[in-house]
Amino acid sequence: MVSLLALAQGHEKVTLALITLLPVFLFYGLKFPLLTLFIPCLLLLLAGHLFFFRDPNREVAVNSQLVLSPADGSVYEIDVSNGVIKIRMSLFNVHVTRTPVSGKITSINYQDGKHWPFVSFIRSGTDENARQTIHIENSTGDFLVVQIVGILARRCMSFFSPGDQVQQGERLGIIYYGSEVDVHFPPDKFEILVKRKSKMIAGQTPIAKLRGKLN
Repeated sequence: MVSLLALAQGHEKVTLALITLLPVFLFYGLKFPLLTLFIPCLLLLLAGHLFFFRDPNREVAVNSQLVLSPADGSVYEIDVSNGVIKIRMSLFNVHVTRTPVSGKITSINYQDGKHWPFVSFIRSGTDENARQTIHIENSTGDFLVVQIVGILARRCMSFFSPGDQVQQGERLGIIYYGSEVDVHFPPDKFEILVKRKSKMIAGQTPIAKLRGKLN
């Protein structure tokens, strides 16, 4: 899934369109100077597009005894008893999500909702916002990756369909702009390795391990 200019899947055409417009505005700007005023805006738009939808290649050490972070960002909340880790993403994080474990995608469900900002005084935002839940099963149990949109993140998508087999650390999907990704795993089988505010790198940072393993 290596894409043009290291961009997230599906954004190559937009990039090419923006790049193509630059010489067009430069050429016609010679005859219509007013058009040159739009060139800085076009450059900013192109730079922002390349930054927000970047998708760097990463070395992933596949390990069936570990659960890897599905997203870049920092740990916002940990629910030990239910096996849930919530990761908040900023506008500056890579927004491509990755699979925390290898397995089979059994379902992908989208739930419509609000677009509350993720701020402390609006606690209900996370629970009420629109989200996409991706269910992965393997020999160690059931796992959920929940992509939650925010005030700027208007939509999310998956690169796979139910029934597909995925490998740990593989590109799973994308959320547009800042948002949150939650990962659910069997709490009786896995021990949490991270703490609140820990920095995460999708597909690389271990967030949980099988109990009694990797001592």
